[in-house]
Amino acid sequence: MTDSLNPDVIYHHGKIYTADRNDSFCEAIAFKNGYITATGASRELLKLAGPLTEIVDLNQRVALPGLIDSHMHPFWGGKQLRGCHLDYAALTVEETLARIQKHLDADPLKEQDDWLTVRAWQRQAMVPAGADMSRRALDTLNTRRPVVLFSNDCHTLAANSRALQMLGIDESTPVPADGKIGRDADGRLNGILEDAPAMRAFDSIPTGTPAQCALIARHVQQVLNQQGVTTVMDTRVDEEPLRAFAALRDGGELTIRLCGAREITPDSVSGPEDARRALEEIVAFNQRWNDPVWQPAPGFGLSHVKFFVDGVLQPPTMTASLLEPYRKNQGTHARPDWQPTATDSYGDLYFSREVLNALIHECGRAGVHPHLHTVAEGAIEMALDALSAMRQAWPEKDVRPGLAHNELVAAHQYARFAALGAAAVLSYQWAGLPAVLIDEERAMLGEARFQHLEPQGRFLDAGVRLAYGSDWPIDRLDEWYNLQVAMTRRAWDSEGQPAGPRLDNDRNLTLTEALRSATIDAAWMIARDGEIGSLEPGKLADMIILQDDIFSRPPETLFSTRVACTIVGGKVVWQARAATL
Repeated sequence: MTDSLNPDVIYHHGKIYTADRNDSFCEAIAFKNGYITATGASRELLKLAGPLTEIVDLNQRVALPGLIDSHMHPFWGGKQLRGCHLDYAALTVEETLARIQKHLDADPLKEQDDWLTVRAWQRQAMVPAGADMSRRALDTLNTRRPVVLFSNDCHTLAANSRALQMLGIDESTPVPADGKIGRDADGRLNGILEDAPAMRAFDSIPTGTPAQCALIARHVQQVLNQQGVTTVMDTRVDEEPLRAFAALRDGGELTIRLCGAREITPDSVSGPEDARRALEEIVAFNQRWNDPVWQPAPGFGLSHVKFFVDGVLQPPTMTASLLEPYRKNQGTHARPDWQPTATDSYGDLYFSREVLNALIHECGRAGVHPHLHTVAEGAIEMALDALSAMRQAWPEKDVRPGLAHNELVAAHQYARFAALGAAAVLSYQWAGLPAVLIDEERAMLGEARFQHLEPQGRFLDAGVRLAYGSDWPIDRLDEWYNLQVAMTRRAWDSEGQPAGPRLDNDRNLTLTEALRSATIDAAWMIARDGEIGSLEPGKLADMIILQDDIFSRPPETLFSTRVACTIVGGKVVWQARAATL
C-alpha cells in the first residue's frame, strides 16, 4: 500500500462515540487529508498505517464528534467580554450604578463620545424587588459618555440621555412593530428599549476597527474550541462578524465552522406582497458568504433566515405570545397574588399572520431554511401554521425549519413539530431554574400550562428532532454544564451541588440523547449532516478528545468535563496544556 493511500493519522485504543444511526462506539479512527477514512477495531485500522502515518494512542480516552452549537451569537458574545461586565449578578439599581461608576473612574482617559456598554445585566432580578433601571438613574453617573446597559437575555437595553441622543431616539421616534420604546408615567422616554429596538440599538454602537473585530473573533473561536465546539450557528448574523471571521479565514487562522441566519425584521416587509423581495435579498446575502461544499479548512455556511416571532416569557417583559392570557401579580413581590388578566394580555406577535405565512412560503420556494424565535405557544402555533402551508405548497423541497427556545409549548404542538419536520432548538440550561422562578412561573402560567414549561423529553418522545443551542451570551458559555442540566433538569453551583429544585414536569435526557442534539441532530438542523455531526467515513474529521470518561460517570459530574484536544478538518486547533496524546 502506497503512502498516498495510507492515513495521515490513526487514533486507536479509545472509546469513540460515533453518533451514527446506531449510536455505535469503536476503538479507532483514521483521517486522511482532513476526512475520516475508516473506523473500527484498533487491530484492523493499525494495518492501514504506512511509514508516514502518525499513530496516536488514546489510552482509553473518550472521543466524539465536535460539538455543534446551533443557536448562539458568537460575535455578540465576544463583545460581551469587553467593557463593563456585571457577571449576570442580581444587583439593585444602586449596586449597578456603583459598579458602573467604578468602571468609569478606572477609565479616565476615555473621551466624552466613547460609548460605555454594560453587559450581563440581570433586569429580571431587579424589577421584582420594585425597582427598574432608567434614563434618569443613569444620568446620575458622573460622566458625559453615552452609557447603555444590555440585559443578559439581550432583549432589553437601558440608555442614559446622551446615549438616546446619539442613537437618534427622541420623543417623536415611533414605536416599531417588533418591540417597545419605554415611557414613564409622564409620557416621557424612560430610556428602556425592549426586544428588537434594543437589539438594533446595540448593533448600531461601533465595535471598533476591522483589526479590533478580528481580535474579538480570534478570542471567540479559542474560547469555543476550548469547550470542544467545532461548529456554530450565529442566529442573527450580519456583515460585521462575517468580515471579522473572514479575516481569520483568509489568514489561515479560522478554527471554527461558522453558519449564520440573517434576520428579516417586521418593519422591513411592507406586506405579504413584499415577502419575495425580502427573501431574494436573503438569498443574495447568503450566496455571497456561503461555501456550498465544506472543505477540511473551516469556512462559512449560510442557508438560513431568522425571524423573531415573539418576545420574552418572564416578568417584567412578558412579551412572549400565549394562546391564553397571562396571569399577573396583583399583590406585591413579598406577598404575590397571581390572578387571571384581561383577555388582551396574550403577549406580542411581531409579524402578522399574513406576512409570516408569505415569508415562510417564500422560504419554501427559495429553499432557505427558516430559523424562528418562538418562545411560547402562541408564536409556536403561528409558526407551525405557516410551516404547514409551506409544506403543502412545496412538498418536494428539503427545507429544515428550526423553532428556537420553545420555553412554553401547548400539548398538541409536539405532534405538529414531528409531522412538519421541524427541529426544536433548545437551550437546556433554562430548565435549571431557582425555586423562586419555578414558583413564579407556575403561578403566572397556571398548573396545566406549567406542565409544558421548558420541555425536552416530551419533544423526543413525540418523535421531534432536538438541536442544542447555548444562546450565548444570554447565559455564560458553558456547554457541558448546559448538557448536564438536560440530564438533570436542575441548576448546579460551581462545586457541583444542587442550586435549586428539579423542574419536575418532564423526564431527564440520557447522555446519548443530549450528545446527539449537540452533534448529528444539530448538524441536520443546520443542513450540514452530510459533512459533519458524526464520525463516519467520508465526513470531515471534526472530533474532540476528552480527559474524562463521560459514559461511566454520573450525570451530576458532566459540568466538570475537560476537553483534551479539539480537531477540525483533521487539524488540532486546540490542546490542553496538561493533555498528552
